[in-house]
Amino acid sequence: MSFAFKTQNVFRGLLPAKAPTLSTNAGVIWKDWIFGFYGGVDFEGRYQETDFLLIYRRPRINFHLEYYYNFTEGISDIPTPSGLFDFNKQTTRGLLDFIVNIKLDKEKRWTLSSSTIIFGRDTNLEERIVGNEIITVRTDQRYSQYLELKHAWLWDDNKVEAHFGGNFSWHDLSGSTFYGKSAGINNIGIAFTKKLEINDKVKVPVKASFYLNPQAEKSYLILTVNLIQLSKI
Repeated sequence: MSFAFKTQNVFRGLLPAKAPTLSTNAGVIWKDWIFGFYGGVDFEGRYQETDFLLIYRRPRINFHLEYYYNFTEGISDIPTPSGLFDFNKQTTRGLLDFIVNIKLDKEKRWTLSSSTIIFGRDTNLEERIVGNEIITVRTDQRYSQYLELKHAWLWDDNKVEAHFGGNFSWHDLSGSTFYGKSAGINNIGIAFTKKLEINDKVKVPVKASFYLNPQAEKSYLILTVNLIQLSKI
């Protein structure tokens, strides 16, 4: 279980929450399996997210199925959330993500991550005329692919991580994706984490992160304070 404060919430170069955010992870571990949850909400009440996580772990590789549901207004062609368990592709706000993380070296400093969105609102959109109205219809699933290479440096209670990530669509390699209007580089960043000593028994991890999204021509500087860390899922 963990509980963290973030000045903003960044997801693979995108910004779901512009305001300060609280997030939490919790789950149950059984042998090599984890069933967990992620929740996030911002201080302005505009961003709210609930995710369900199923993870299978091996020493240098893990597999995830993660279902994201974002209640945030205005993030998709569906202006009003239709419900957490709405699995109709035309109306759902959900996304199902298949993730593979591979440690490339014995020291586990290099990590290659793959994410493929296999269901949900990651679709092409088409405008159609119905009577006197123009409506938007979701058509082909884009199967947006995100790939990221990360390297970590560790010493004492400090850690520096650098990453480089890009995306494309399996449906149309030159077409739009969940992350942008075409394939491209959407997430370059570096983060510094230090455990601040509160007293002899308590140390609080604090992370400063810089994210650059060349595809969207945007950048973010984020501060994260891990207020509670009972375990990692």
